[in-house]
Amino acid sequence: MWLTNLPHLALITALVCCDALGCGSERATKPNDVERDASYWMDKAQQQLAVRLMRSREAGGGDSRVARNVIMLMGDGLSITTLTAARILKGQHAGYSGEEAQLAVEQFPYSGLCKTYCTDSQTADSACAATACLTGIKTNYGTIGQSAQGVKVESILNWAQRADKATGIVTTTRLTDASPAAGYAHVQRRSQELDIARQLIEDAPGRHLDVILGGGLGKFASERSDGRDLLKQWRTANPDGCFARTLSELRDCGATNGSLLGVFSDNHMAYHLAASKGQPRLRDMTEAAIKRLEQEPQGYFVFIEGGRIDHGHHETRAGYALDEMLELDEAIEVALQLTNPNETLIVVTADHSHTLSMAGYANRGTAILGLDPSQRDLDGIPYSTLNYAIGKWQSLNKAGKRENPAPHLSKTSFTPSYIHAKGVHSGEDVAVFALGPQAHLFSGVMEQNLLAHLMAYAACMGHGATICDASP
Repeated sequence: MWLTNLPHLALITALVCCDALGCGSERATKPNDVERDASYWMDKAQQQLAVRLMRSREAGGGDSRVARNVIMLMGDGLSITTLTAARILKGQHAGYSGEEAQLAVEQFPYSGLCKTYCTDSQTADSACAATACLTGIKTNYGTIGQSAQGVKVESILNWAQRADKATGIVTTTRLTDASPAAGYAHVQRRSQELDIARQLIEDAPGRHLDVILGGGLGKFASERSDGRDLLKQWRTANPDGCFARTLSELRDCGATNGSLLGVFSDNHMAYHLAASKGQPRLRDMTEAAIKRLEQEPQGYFVFIEGGRIDHGHHETRAGYALDEMLELDEAIEVALQLTNPNETLIVVTADHSHTLSMAGYANRGTAILGLDPSQRDLDGIPYSTLNYAIGKWQSLNKAGKRENPAPHLSKTSFTPSYIHAKGVHSGEDVAVFALGPQAHLFSGVMEQNLLAHLMAYAACMGHGATICDASP
């Protein structure tokens, strides 16, 4: 139930009562059954929004500003440990001990935590987690843009386009990877990337996107068996658009008023540490996207993802993951420089966490990708500051006993782990940071699907309550 026909204050009161007393027959139904329905998550989020608004008013706070623009920056797999370790690495790159450094998000006045579980999984993958962030509902592990019942749901990109806002997607992964796909695609399995590519070019909201920047060229042409050349289709549909394959071409597209499509690799874009000079960095794509979208009079919504943080963690190479986080950090700095905080809401978060830990009592200034030799196990063997619970390398000698990992540690090496297996996600909460109109609503602990509703509230779009309902 949406209750959107009620005046704003009555809506808040009604939803708070529902949240406190329960509405309909939910209490008599198994949670997993009701959670399969998209309306359960939509209603729940509106109730949670109403509670936040009520608390804000009771505290004498509030914010009357409307977000003309919304920028959502996602660090895929950006755990809180990754934030801490990347901060230290940033400081050490600058010649300091590192712990006292600051990431760009530390300028943000509001922060909170998101619960990332999915309808059928204690620990999320990017598909169900990004669907929560971008559509406002939770769904099954591996599912994109659909409820757990398999019913298609709209994303915040649909809502923004309906509000006459420009829209864009930027990622360092394939454009058809799970996180960006959650903004425009509807598939039961995230592996259906050829269909995801088709939906991006042929279906709404993908075909109406003003900016599309990322990797994964093969899904649009060479890997297809259906005869479609989706890039040619895009050019035909966007005769005034600009297509880029390199950083130089992306910069040349700066003068265009048409749509912008950049596909910079056949697969995922290369890690920054391994990339050629011809590949744009995330900060370059962020700058190009914002400058293009800023031309639109009604504002914009753009999703920007540092997607390869996650890949570094899956490989259990913390050096890659932390460097990709610092790439996201620079992109956030660019977003701050190019926007006005009085009219642009910027939200930074992660889809899920990873098993990286930072343990022991290393001395101040110890290289975050190395170890303090005074930190040893019960057998007297030194251990690294960063470790994974699960991963590929256990730092064992030929006899199967743990040995000093120091000779093998570098910015691109495997990081030691405890259990021998492929790197996996972890299920703890992830951080949320917000700055700009209605940023105060992004504090405390929240369900991950609430994020889409909070952004929609701030920008006066979508089907639920908005700040515009409260305006005289």
